[in-house]
Amino acid sequence: MKRLYWRPRQVSQSIIVFMAAFSLLGLATVEYFRVEAPQEDLDLKMQAAELSKEMMEAIRNEKLHLGMRINTAIDPGSTGMIGELMTPLTTLSGRLGAKQTSTNPNLAAVVIDMLIKAGVGKGDLVAVGYSGSFPGMNVSVLAALKTIGARPVILASAGSSQWGANSPKFLWIDMETMLYEEQYIPFRSVASSIGGYEDLGIGLGDEARKIIRKSISDNDLKRLEAEDFANAIDERMNVYRKQAGSQEYKAYINVGGGAVSVGKTIGKRAYKPGLNRTASRATMQIDSIMTRFMRKDVPVIHLVEMDQIAMMYGMPLKPQQQPAVGEGGVFKQTRRSRLLILAVLLAILGSLRIFVLTDFGHRFMKGRGSRKISGQPEPMV
Repeated sequence: MKRLYWRPRQVSQSIIVFMAAFSLLGLATVEYFRVEAPQEDLDLKMQAAELSKEMMEAIRNEKLHLGMRINTAIDPGSTGMIGELMTPLTTLSGRLGAKQTSTNPNLAAVVIDMLIKAGVGKGDLVAVGYSGSFPGMNVSVLAALKTIGARPVILASAGSSQWGANSPKFLWIDMETMLYEEQYIPFRSVASSIGGYEDLGIGLGDEARKIIRKSISDNDLKRLEAEDFANAIDERMNVYRKQAGSQEYKAYINVGGGAVSVGKTIGKRAYKPGLNRTASRATMQIDSIMTRFMRKDVPVIHLVEMDQIAMMYGMPLKPQQQPAVGEGGVFKQTRRSRLLILAVLLAILGSLRIFVLTDFGHRFMKGRGSRKISGQPEPMV
């Protein structure tokens, strides 16, 4: 005798809601229970972070050798990367918390991650623009560029905002030269401007200008000395072009909010912190070094808003001691578990079969007080 199977003429609303909730629970389970995945670039990230730490220690030791004091009240990790509130060379205001966050040597691994995503590899040309405002971030950029084997063309600005490299005894370009001479890095800046408002020395006194000009000369750098904002952009782009020769740039890195690099205050906020591959039409109208490169389809790595970048990559904010190399989300890559995905899919398919293709779902929901299904059951052989 043949067995007869039946099901209701339509699937009840209760079963539909139950299956939707069950599927969402499965999705949430897959997302929550992620597993660690191997990283092909983990060694590069570790090497860059280690080099960044070594260079920070070298700068700190040189500061002590010069008789400069490390104030642990503002530099709790005793990194040597935090300057003073005000000196004659201080150009603009600065936020201490952002400067403290930027002293983490693991940020070099973050720069490695951004460079790889931008398509930069060994021997590739990278343009760089930075000032003395974030010496810790500058060091991490240099460490990342050396580790990945890129060929940077660097233009510096000798001035610094509050809490940066603003000591007359030891400007950022002095620190960079020391790292080069002690063979931590095989490259350094090719030119430097005085700095100040709009990178034209505005806001700096005569004595400060004299100190900076002497430092630029002592470090054997070409002095950038355009007299207005538009010419300052043109002057830098000309240097980048001459240094590149026939090679094309693969990325541009900006550290801090230098007006010529970002395009005054509005330009700083127009680009998001981190890697920028595209920009809006309105942003492309803001003249700056970043926009000039973006118009040529060169990715821009915008290293501002240090707290945001740190949170994006699982780094601590304002660390009270210098983090150990290898700490942070940038060193951990996760993926969804394939086995868990398969188990959830099988569970969903099994539930569909039980609750829709058999009478179990109808009887289960009916037994839980769901409304009765109208009409006669549909016979199925």
